[in-house]
Amino acid sequence: MLAAMSLMPYPRYASDRTASLNGRWSFAYLGDDVDAARVVPGDHSTNDTISVPGVFDACPRWAGRRGVGLYRTTVKVTPGAEAVLRFDGLGLWAALFVDGDRLAEHELPYTGWEVRVPPRKDEIRHIDVVISNVVHARSSDLIQPYADFYLYGGLYRGVWLRELPGPAIRSAKVRVLDAQAGRIAVDLEAFDAVSKDAELAASFDGVAPKALPGVHWDSTYTTVELDVPDPRPWSPASPNLHVLALTLGDDVYETRFGLRQVDVVGREIRINGEPVELRGVCRHEAHPQYGPALPDTQLVQDMQWLQRLGCNVVRGAHYAQDPRFLDLCDEVGMLVFEESLGWQAHPEHFEDALFVERCERQTRLMVQRSFNHPSVIMWGFLNEAFSHEESSRPVFERLVSAVKEEDASRPVTFASMKPFDDLNLDLVDIVCLNVYPGWYADAEEGPRPLHTIVPLLDRALEHLEKNGLGDKPMIVSEIGAGAIYGWRDALHGHWTEDYQRDLLVTVLEKIDEDPRINGVMLWQFCDGRTYNDGRALFRPRAFNNKGLLDEYRRPKLAADAVARRFTKTSAIKD
Repeated sequence: MLAAMSLMPYPRYASDRTASLNGRWSFAYLGDDVDAARVVPGDHSTNDTISVPGVFDACPRWAGRRGVGLYRTTVKVTPGAEAVLRFDGLGLWAALFVDGDRLAEHELPYTGWEVRVPPRKDEIRHIDVVISNVVHARSSDLIQPYADFYLYGGLYRGVWLRELPGPAIRSAKVRVLDAQAGRIAVDLEAFDAVSKDAELAASFDGVAPKALPGVHWDSTYTTVELDVPDPRPWSPASPNLHVLALTLGDDVYETRFGLRQVDVVGREIRINGEPVELRGVCRHEAHPQYGPALPDTQLVQDMQWLQRLGCNVVRGAHYAQDPRFLDLCDEVGMLVFEESLGWQAHPEHFEDALFVERCERQTRLMVQRSFNHPSVIMWGFLNEAFSHEESSRPVFERLVSAVKEEDASRPVTFASMKPFDDLNLDLVDIVCLNVYPGWYADAEEGPRPLHTIVPLLDRALEHLEKNGLGDKPMIVSEIGAGAIYGWRDALHGHWTEDYQRDLLVTVLEKIDEDPRINGVMLWQFCDGRTYNDGRALFRPRAFNNKGLLDEYRRPKLAADAVARRFTKTSAIKD
């Protein structure tokens, strides 16, 4: 049997059959000109050490390198047991080898990955992961070299090995039928076909499990309806959570959920029937020392900063989120707009069948993996795509349909940078616009062009109304200004903390007074590293500097101003 697992994000499995592979792995950087797809791990020794989660190009020895790395570890298992390796997120491309056998490849950055591991009589299994962080300009790839956030290579998030003791549950989707009464439906999928009348037991919140009568499996699927004992609805103000443990034979699968329903009624977004106004920020998983492989300590600190800023929502930009962070959001009542990977896709991408297939696949996986998180209240995809091009329409129709097939209970949207000529806003439940008046300004608009902000927002709202979209909620999903931490100047111009503060105050005053705007997600929570080539001439320090905090989470002047607007009371001190 495996050693007891360390704490893992939900879903969780029987502790005596789950091993955490987080910690120190051996590592080798194989070079900048290696074809990752042709690497044979057995041909290489791994003499360096790296942490998992961790990315090699955030380490001093390989900082900024674009090439191929080899991660290696061993795990002690039950001889003859079949297993599943679970990776909660990695990038940019990976191939998995177990005991020298190539099992699978993964080309969906940030997306969770599960791979079946065939049984062997050995007690020690050898695991190699080949990772490439080379950013190609191929139209089939989900992310391109021009993306405005740094693309790291490594195992971004946790890695786990789960033994399968015969029949085992692959997933359990908890659908809330009645939040107040505590009525739920659970859609279960097993890894392999289950006998039609296989016994299933359920337990809520740690009480003894009870057998569920009348369960009938259709090969690998079944659905059961259950009543939650002592139901407590989930809301941002009262983030009550319930834990459901399901037992199938010797397998135990544990998930956590909240009794919460999201509706869009006219221009209102409602949670359990109550309208909610969204006030928050966009957040990258980023830190100069860790890249996207944030330790638990940093996740907790980021959450505390979000709360100090007075946020009630965070937009996970621009990829499926770390399940540990979503667990934190569930626990504190922080709402989430989660979106799959995509950044300014062009017509060539819309016309590439492999890109579209990958985009749909990663979007479905995101919805499947985050479905039980009550904090997630809307799904999105393809941030700032060229959605004004006719070739975009079939792709957006396909993705909206895919999301609705996976989850009909939450609204779907995407962040558009084309407020006046987008061709796809009629497909969504909530209109989200990324606009930057007052920042990306023409010289003739003069210094400190704050006067351009309100007119642009008004024109966008009037355009939506004129084109039959005025009955949908509208959120400003990005807006902001860059500021270099510590740069304060008498002219209060671009790149000063003063101008960033003044611009965001102007924005928030407009949003607070205009009932046509349902929310705002300021760009962004903290500064983040971006491309480090010639394009960095437009990104001082090779960072996107629009954070309310800098990359080390030091607050700028805007942080205090935003906290005062969001909370109406509190303030942030340096």
